[in-house]
Amino acid sequence: MRFIDRHFPLFFTFLILGPILGIGAVGGCNSQLGARHNGGTFEVRVPCNQSVFDVTWKGDSLWYATQSPGPNWTPETKRFRESSLLGVLEGEVVLIESRCGG
Repeated sequence: MRFIDRHFPLFFTFLILGPILGIGAVGGCNSQLGARHNGGTFEVRVPCNQSVFDVTWKGDSLWYATQSPGPNWTPETKRFRESSLLGVLEGEVVLIESRCGG
């Protein structure tokens, strides 16, 4: 009991700050990795006047390929979904295209 009496402030600090720092560390992960590893949705606003034609993961980074659209192009919202074998923790990436200036 003497140990706790002597070191109570230190013990109390770890008891309170430990869970808070742990939650901050988990919450600090970027949403891209969260969507990939934990399910959920990650949204990307594509640079204006660019059309998306391919999306892939390389390691923990999301890569998407764009091209200049044709004259009658209409911006679209494209959804890419993960399909896992067990159907759990399936992530989704939403790419939102737009026109410049409007």
